[in-house]
Amino acid sequence: MKNLGYCLSALALGCAASAQDSLVPLTVLGEQVGEAQALSATDLELFQTEKVRQLLGLVPGFASTAADSAGFGDFIGVRGTGNTAFFGPAGVAMTVDGVPYGDAYTYSTNFFELSSAQLHRGPQGAYFGRNGAGGLLEFTTPGPTADPYYRLTTEYGNYDAFGARILASGPLSEKLSYTFQAYYNERDGYIDNTFLGTDVDSRERFGALANLYYRPSADTEIRFRAMVETARDGGQRMTNLPGQAGPFGLGLGLPQDPFQVQSDVLGATALDRQQFSFHVTRDLGWATFKSVSSYQTWNLGPNFTDLDLSNFGISTSDIQQNQDYMTSRYSLTSDQTQDLRWQLGLFRSKTESDGVAARSFPVPLPPTFMTTGPDTQTTSFNSEREIYAFYGNVSKDLSDRLTIEAGGRIEYVDTELSRSKGSAVYGPLGSFSGQTDDWYFSPTLGLSYKASEDVTLFGRTSIGIKPAGFTAFSDNPATSAYGEETAWETEAGVRLDRPEENWDLELRGYYKQIDDYQLNRSVLNSTDFIILNAKEVRAIGVEAEANWKPSDKLSIAASAGWSQVEFEKFNDGTTDFGGNRVPFVPEFSAALGLRYDIGNGFFVSSSYRSIGSTTYEETGNANFKQASYQILDAQIGYEAENWSASVFGHNLLDEDYFSYISPQIAAGSPGTPALYGVRVSVEF
Repeated sequence: MKNLGYCLSALALGCAASAQDSLVPLTVLGEQVGEAQALSATDLELFQTEKVRQLLGLVPGFASTAADSAGFGDFIGVRGTGNTAFFGPAGVAMTVDGVPYGDAYTYSTNFFELSSAQLHRGPQGAYFGRNGAGGLLEFTTPGPTADPYYRLTTEYGNYDAFGARILASGPLSEKLSYTFQAYYNERDGYIDNTFLGTDVDSRERFGALANLYYRPSADTEIRFRAMVETARDGGQRMTNLPGQAGPFGLGLGLPQDPFQVQSDVLGATALDRQQFSFHVTRDLGWATFKSVSSYQTWNLGPNFTDLDLSNFGISTSDIQQNQDYMTSRYSLTSDQTQDLRWQLGLFRSKTESDGVAARSFPVPLPPTFMTTGPDTQTTSFNSEREIYAFYGNVSKDLSDRLTIEAGGRIEYVDTELSRSKGSAVYGPLGSFSGQTDDWYFSPTLGLSYKASEDVTLFGRTSIGIKPAGFTAFSDNPATSAYGEETAWETEAGVRLDRPEENWDLELRGYYKQIDDYQLNRSVLNSTDFIILNAKEVRAIGVEAEANWKPSDKLSIAASAGWSQVEFEKFNDGTTDFGGNRVPFVPEFSAALGLRYDIGNGFFVSSSYRSIGSTTYEETGNANFKQASYQILDAQIGYEAENWSASVFGHNLLDEDYFSYISPQIAAGSPGTPALYGVRVSVEF
């Protein structure tokens, strides 16, 4: 069932802020070379996009896997650059309302109501305070309305899913205004536990977001923003891979249905997130000054999982992890209507993380070491990362047709880690501490040429860097550290825009070389989970996006992308992986969406996504590969002036697929099954 709190389809069904007069906030406008148009609320509603992962297929070049643990362990990537599961830096940065997030596992995987969403492809160090070595997801929520506005939406569907959401906005006085949105949603689990006789992956979530705007003068805006989110989930949605035996020789005798399990424990995931930020924007006449200071605390625990997925009680994992993330950004941006445009910025962030991971499994028992029994090994860690960056970019119109753009980022990163490990059977297993710091430089250069009124050619070349660091899940100090990852990416494309004919099209191609690619690897016969540097990865691809409105009643949106992301040089000392595909990156993705307004308020819409085959380990083992799959969604509804109602369906073909596969335990997270429900929205 779709989580109502994040349901972007309510944007259109509620006739929301687009039907209201909004107070225009002070913003800095500008577009870098090669930028595609941002997805609007209508675009997101057309594809019923309510989660970060559902951008997969809709946005070419984007890749994501969902481990179904409130974002913990997820992969988010662009054109081959992404994050490792637990400790590596993010390859794709994310901001909401200009507020950056820390490591990828702390991202809000589901959306609040959005007014726009944009994936900036390629290195973004020259344009944003938060560095995006491979790209950046930029989301914005609706601003305040000029008049009081309220909307209530409720939703019910199969799996006893229920959701309620409220949106409020408007002025408090001549200089004060606000926005507020909150949601609650719950559902029963998709996974049946045939041993315990119950479902095990129920979901219950709450979130709220509030903004207070103060306009002391026409050229100044001050904004205070606060957000909270909680998740009280059942077990991780993880089941046995059909036909595969797990690490303890199990699997072949366990359920082969991807929605059944025989675990002897229920599992649980609890997550709490609070985020606060303070924004100041001032028009200085010659430039616009903007500052954003933010603080986020993210707390996961318990995150309890049965690793053997059986009723034998062999192995479990219990993780408690916390992260505090503090940022400050200051920028000056020139008038974006002039021939010469520039931006300068300073950025600082501090990340403090700590956690305890307890894993239980059978080991030889002293003193004879002849029998096996349970042991619990506990890893505790503390880490800090400080970043100081100066970034800037400049673009110049050399003529009415030709624009050149250049920029860069100078960044200093200091990372520290301390960790220890102990065993209930063997006692202390050692400790480790390390520190690394370095300077990084990331330049960018681009050209844009307007060949005609309708046709624009563009090209851009950039370098993106993910800094070096440490993983806490390694007993061997020699494998605790990993090196920096450097990517050189070049893209070229053409944009055709025919507003008089109501269509546009953009085609892009790119080539990317990634040196010292950061890659997760589990170590056999241990609980170690390390990060390696693969010497060289090559990525090439083509992408296309199109929109067409052939009539006032019909709207069509389509996208497609193909990529080849492979190891060029990677040998771990025992195996040569050259020529193998990089994990987590589908070889292609495509989407098609249509909406038809029947008349008298009635409408129907449908969307189709196709995701290409995806491998989940560097060997290319076919047992741990998800074949291509397709998702069909649809909805039909009625929109009146102040209310709306609709019936919706997701994955109507009931396609079976895994959104994540763990080769280490021969298990995966099955994708969302067929869902359907009704939604009603009232505004006043």
